[in-house]
Amino acid sequence: MKYEDLIETISLIVENDNIYKHGLMLQYTLDNMNHEKMQEELFYRSNPPATPFTPVDEFEVVLADILVRFIKKN
Repeated sequence: MKYEDLIETISLIVENDNIYKHGLMLQYTLDNMNHEKMQEELFYRSNPPATPFTPVDEFEVVLADILVRFIKKN
């Protein structure tokens, strides 16, 4: 999964009036490489450049009021 895929998915959900979004949470389980790439991409898009990046096994972001959780596949 790439960042662009995530944004496209969120956009489709937001634009679809038939999807009830209040309290909606998406959860993705990604392999180690994709998990770290996604975490790093989201981290640098939301933090100042000088902020050090430290990978974790689970992280969450809120995009368009939708909670998105990422879990590293063991």
